Amino acid sequence: MFRKIQTRLEFKILLLILAVLLGGFGSYVILTIQKESDALLNEHQGKLQLFSETMMAGIRNVMLTGKAPIASAFVNDARENLSFGSVTIYDQKGKEVFLREGEGMRKNINDPMVQSVLSSREMKSTMMNDGNEAMWTRYEPLMNQQQCWRCHERKEQLRGVLQLALHPDVIQTGDNDNAAKQMSKEIGNVLATGFRTIMIGGKGEEVDTLIENANVIPAIAQAQVYDRFGSLVYGSSKNEAEQNNLVEILKTKSESILFEENGKLLRSFIPLKNEERCQVCHGAGNPMRGVLVVGFYKDSLLQFLSDHPKRYTTVLQEAVLEGFQSIMLVGKASSARNYMDELRTIPSIHTLRVFDTEGNERFLNPLPRERTQLPEILKTRKPLEFFEKINGEDFMVRLSVLPNENRCYTCHGKNNDVRAVVEVSSSMKTINAAINANKIRSVVIGFLTALFIWFAIRLFMRSVVVNPVRAIEAVASKVGQGNFSAHANLNSLDEIGNLGRSVNDMVQGLRERFHLEKFVSQQTVDAVKRADMQGIKLGGERKVATVFFSDIRGFTAFSEKVEPEKVVSMLNIYLSKQTEIVRKFGGDIDKYVGDELVAVFEGSAMVENAIRAALEIQETLKIFSEMESTSIAVGIGINTGEMIMGAMGSAERMDYTVIGDNVNLGARLCSAAKGGQILLSEFSVNVLQERALFNLLSLEPLVVKGKEHPVNVYEVQ
Repeated sequence: MFRKIQTRLEFKILLLILAVLLGGFGSYVILTIQKESDALLNEHQGKLQLFSETMMAGIRNVMLTGKAPIASAFVNDARENLSFGSVTIYDQKGKEVFLREGEGMRKNINDPMVQSVLSSREMKSTMMNDGNEAMWTRYEPLMNQQQCWRCHERKEQLRGVLQLALHPDVIQTGDNDNAAKQMSKEIGNVLATGFRTIMIGGKGEEVDTLIENANVIPAIAQAQVYDRFGSLVYGSSKNEAEQNNLVEILKTKSESILFEENGKLLRSFIPLKNEERCQVCHGAGNPMRGVLVVGFYKDSLLQFLSDHPKRYTTVLQEAVLEGFQSIMLVGKASSARNYMDELRTIPSIHTLRVFDTEGNERFLNPLPRERTQLPEILKTRKPLEFFEKINGEDFMVRLSVLPNENRCYTCHGKNNDVRAVVEVSSSMKTINAAINANKIRSVVIGFLTALFIWFAIRLFMRSVVVNPVRAIEAVASKVGQGNFSAHANLNSLDEIGNLGRSVNDMVQGLRERFHLEKFVSQQTVDAVKRADMQGIKLGGERKVATVFFSDIRGFTAFSEKVEPEKVVSMLNIYLSKQTEIVRKFGGDIDKYVGDELVAVFEGSAMVENAIRAALEIQETLKIFSEMESTSIAVGIGINTGEMIMGAMGSAERMDYTVIGDNVNLGARLCSAAKGGQILLSEFSVNVLQERALFNLLSLEPLVVKGKEHPVNVYEVQ
């Protein structure tokens, strides 16, 4: 009987439970208090969940109107009138979407120039000092035009004030050509920023307003937007840019601004990158989505140099103003904030601010709130509830995700499954008061019971459970770090002891498998993982794949001149470098045959990946050979076609590989390739998805063994 108790963990735990129960009636009291506390918490949790789901339903439906101000008003109204909890909404980057009243602005600026413009409704300018720099600063009134009345009161004549100051020495006046290009570049970047912001706001129709207004900016002759095919999308069709030039700019996938002079006209070509946020409309398969072309009268730009602090500031502010007014028509304050932030990164802009009619600075992006739980809920997409303490007061917080549904793609894109996280929090002050009252009534019994349990667990569990589990944990940690020599020394005869011995057996099996995987291809490993209880069966299946053969040239002559140990070392270096590059481009090493490497590429881009791997291998080995002063080079043959892939051999010893006529042709091409040469079969060339990316030279047809007619061969240069 005693031995049975020794070897059964359940009896040990039973003895512990009996000892704790004999501790007194305190255990019952504590459990009763806990149940009462849990009931109160569950009731409060239910209210919080109901409040959260109600808010989310309201936000989802209001956002479908496409008018962010209405959604913002809904959220702020809930914050003000619902006393149960507080609401906060985050985007995927942790930035709050609907700011609370007073956020995103600075009050009491007390700038006398702003007040002067508001009272006179006229432009004002002054010299502003920043350290040793004196900058001409311009304050422009923002008039309340008819198109602004949907958000602003009609009776108001002004909407605010725009302040702009440029760095005094940013325009280098010594070189007129460079100065003209720099000014055209920065004005073009302002218009491009406005274009991007409007398009992301889902109001493409407002781009026409921006382009039309841009044409009245001094020195601008014409503004046009072309798509990624070089076709005009926005702007007048008069004086269209050469389509070939546009296609060439888009083909380079560069973000650099290019210039073209045609008589008195200076054109700036500003590439429009296909950012992730643009791909809902433009797709993800193209790096560029178009070009913004802005034509300038060069003579007018050069005239600004006579007094560029004032004249260029005036023109740049007008460009900023036109973009700002067009963006405001989108109806999203966040779009205006992002527009202002992007413009502040332009090198010549020192100060860019917007004030409302009360003199408060607006359109500021506050720092993201610290909410460490956001990554977890964005990953799991499940509601998360937790407690936190704010200014000494406990709050229950619930985070829920707003899914990015099909109907939301127009504004939020479709690259993310989640478009926002809604946080609802509620004070635990009342609940905690009730729980504490219950705890105080039985604090003595609870304390004595807890103390008894602590002693029992400390003395009993430490020796019986904790220490053995820690030993097993240490083994698991070492194995996780790649140390397969770890061993758990447990002498107990109970279940934990059996677990330790099972872990030791498992580690030994992992160690054996780890070393065995080095001797087989990844395809073999994958086949073993897919195998059922009956194991891998001999045979294969037809597949279209690309075979890659590389053979070292000059290696035989090299091996005759040096020691065998150095030959092996050099061979391993060459094969290791090739293996690393092949795997980098998604290939799988099938086998090594002496100094020859055989690899297989699969997938829609298999030929492109094989060619890229071959080019990088030739470049890498060429540099290595020059460093080692050897004449060793590699010949590479690539062929694509149908082949048999599967297990070959016998039931006792098999090899998972590829065979077939197309495999043989790849080997023949490799044999025909000279050192440093890459030969590609005609079928591989035909299935290339992006043939223009590679420089392919057609060679004389090649006579190979096993083929009745010569085969067409290409060389990758």
